[in-house]
Amino acid sequence: MVSGLLSVGLLSAEYWLMINDERAELIDRQHYWGELSAELLRVRMQAMLDHSAVLAQSLANSPQPRSLAVLARSTIRDDTPFGGLGIIEYVRPEQREAFESRIANSIRVLQDRHLAPSPRRPLYYPVSGYLPDDSNALPQGLDLGGIGNARRKMDLARHSTQPVLMPTTLPGSNGSRLDIVVRLNDDNTLLLLNLRKDKLIQDSQREPGTASPLRHVRIVAWTQEQPDAPLLDSQPTRPLPSTPPLYTIRHNLGGNELLFGAYPQGVANPGMRLTHWAILATTAGFLLAMFWFQQQQAQSRRRMQDQLKRSQQQLEMNTRTLREQINDRVMSEQALAQSEARQRAILQASSDAIMLIDHQGLVLQINPAAVRLIGQSADMVRQLPIGKLLDELYDRNPARSFEHIAQEHEGRPFEASLRRSDEHMLPVELSLSRVTLPDDWFYVVVCRDISIRKEQEAALIELKNSLAEQVEVQSRQLSALLDASPMAMAYIVDRNLLQVNRAFLDLFEQREEVVLGHSTLPFFESPEQWERTGKALYSLLNDGKVVQTEQRLRTGTGKLFWCRLYGKAINPSVPKLGTIWLYQDFSAQRALEETLRHAKVLAEENSRAKTEFLANMSHELRTPLHAILGFTEMGQARSRGQHDDKMAQYFSRIQSSGNRLLTLLNDLLDLAKMEVGRMEYSIGRNNLCQCLHDICDEMTPLAALNEIRIYLNCSSEQLNADIDPFRIGQVMRNLLSNAIKFSPHGGEIYVNAGLRQDADGENILVTVEDTGPGVPESELESIFDKFIQSSSTKTGAGGTGLGLAICREIITAHHGRIFASNLPTRGALFTFIIPRTGPAGATEDPNHAPQTTAR
Repeated sequence: MVSGLLSVGLLSAEYWLMINDERAELIDRQHYWGELSAELLRVRMQAMLDHSAVLAQSLANSPQPRSLAVLARSTIRDDTPFGGLGIIEYVRPEQREAFESRIANSIRVLQDRHLAPSPRRPLYYPVSGYLPDDSNALPQGLDLGGIGNARRKMDLARHSTQPVLMPTTLPGSNGSRLDIVVRLNDDNTLLLLNLRKDKLIQDSQREPGTASPLRHVRIVAWTQEQPDAPLLDSQPTRPLPSTPPLYTIRHNLGGNELLFGAYPQGVANPGMRLTHWAILATTAGFLLAMFWFQQQQAQSRRRMQDQLKRSQQQLEMNTRTLREQINDRVMSEQALAQSEARQRAILQASSDAIMLIDHQGLVLQINPAAVRLIGQSADMVRQLPIGKLLDELYDRNPARSFEHIAQEHEGRPFEASLRRSDEHMLPVELSLSRVTLPDDWFYVVVCRDISIRKEQEAALIELKNSLAEQVEVQSRQLSALLDASPMAMAYIVDRNLLQVNRAFLDLFEQREEVVLGHSTLPFFESPEQWERTGKALYSLLNDGKVVQTEQRLRTGTGKLFWCRLYGKAINPSVPKLGTIWLYQDFSAQRALEETLRHAKVLAEENSRAKTEFLANMSHELRTPLHAILGFTEMGQARSRGQHDDKMAQYFSRIQSSGNRLLTLLNDLLDLAKMEVGRMEYSIGRNNLCQCLHDICDEMTPLAALNEIRIYLNCSSEQLNADIDPFRIGQVMRNLLSNAIKFSPHGGEIYVNAGLRQDADGENILVTVEDTGPGVPESELESIFDKFIQSSSTKTGAGGTGLGLAICREIITAHHGRIFASNLPTRGALFTFIIPRTGPAGATEDPNHAPQTTAR
């Protein structure tokens, strides 16, 4: 019967062992799948972070700017976990208006699933762009800095070169987002990439031709900051298991401490394999055979086995008891020895004085540091009452035990005086602790020398008193300076007046008790002006700058006046210390400026009226003058036909005077057109050399009257430039006319033209040289003013003083400049430089040999 039961037990045990072995193997496989799933998820997330860094680096280092749309098309695909791409910018409060103007939208926050303007904050992280524009898109202008801990993550990314993983939950939304933020080329722009959790968890494991580990385990990831809400879940629709995970591991990814956990899929119910059933059947057959054999010998061996078994059990019990006693004794002795060795080592190595005191207040042991501090050997101090060394631990009442004194000081440091061997009282700091043993207790006193600290405290107290006296003296000096200053001065903290001088009270017509401790708002024209001034000035004050502004302020009687304000922060790094302001009334100066401005406007209006009158009169005078010149030509022709030389001479003089008058009227008309901005130009591509040839040919007969020769030197036959030939000819006529007028009889005039390469491009240089008396050095600039003639003209050369003024206006219209100088020997040199290619022209560069032509 017993053998049968034993056989059944053995078979059950073998069956149980096989089932447990199968269950253990299944658990090992699930543990392996969990470890593989967690590692694959970590590798995939790290790959996404690395890919984000590569995208940010390529975007920052690209030789040509890449738009967000181009980067989105190459990044957001069905085969990648990236679901969105955005740009986040770091915006300070003073940059908010410029940013909102640039994106044509305001910085906003989510409130009850609606976008609302963001309140004022120390800084913002708004979205300047996001693609694709789907249901998961972030609105443009959304301030991510106000959502959860996103601001801390973006601060970390902005000051780091590594991507940062940023889990966020938008207010009012059902699910959470998982984004990667990485810094671009500066610390003010971040690249945001949204991760699709389903792609990251599921598709990452479904590689072709391989079994997915997620079929066997459920993988869940949490962040250290949000341990209650999973960051990633391979089965998000099912509740989290209540059992511990099979496998857990921590990884630091993207600035986050992530915990990965793997849970089994269902309950592990292993089954018996065919080989196990075969082994179990073999064992059962063997046991049946043994059972039959044992039944044959059971009667003869049962008694012997029972007796031997009992003896063996008793012996084993006695042996086990003895071994346990020996082991306990050895372990106790070893622990006691180690404890004593540690205590001795601590006492010997401690830099603080340590004393062991028994419950009666007698010194048991002191360390070397205490020996040095007391100045006596350890043997002399041992068994000495602690009250002999420390008065604070001595009680004159003999009825009180040392335990009562120790309880008063136990657990908290206190200061005391240690009596050294030389009777010197040393200030020390004591810490008293009670150590309880199984059969006794004692006290540990840690003693530290604080004599140096006491000396420092005394010095600090003395320094504090000295500083207080200096502050009091400086405060009195400042008050005296404020009262003696003729300028209005005020000390302002948080835009409240804390101290003012007498000049301030006189300027604003107020009493001291009315203004001190009150806001500066009543002194401004309106609350909007007060608010606007504070925003504009206090940011500059916090940068340590001296600010200056002009405002219309209000006195206590309601009178408005113009005031100039000067401000300086006492300590820009500590705004709460306030600012010093100076006020200067400049209402009289402002009124004078307004008067001068009005007078200037009147003068300009009079000048325009004069110019228009001059232009109209020039037109009116030219009509009768043309009639006079026409009849003069008819009179000359008739006189020559009648051979009346005297009458022909009269008509010739009339014609000469009329031509001079017509030239003067033309100059006046051109000047009037220039002043009112109605001078017409026809600038195009023309040959400058041909234009100079024509003008020199035209002026040669006038020069020949005084036997003056004109020489033209042009660098090429085809010197093409963007010019108005008629106006350039007018400039050359004026310059050659002046050169002929001032050159002596038989003199020479040289006209040079050529190209010159300057820093601003290719220019044309034209010069006119004469052999006259030159221009006085003091008049080289003034001769180009209207109605101004050189003092050399007073010699009899004549002139109106308009020619050179017109020349300057024409050259300026060609984007050039004209100036005069004197030659080293004798004569004046007039030079004008114009660009070869105008704003809308094209440059030609013909290369021909230079030539010189005599006239």
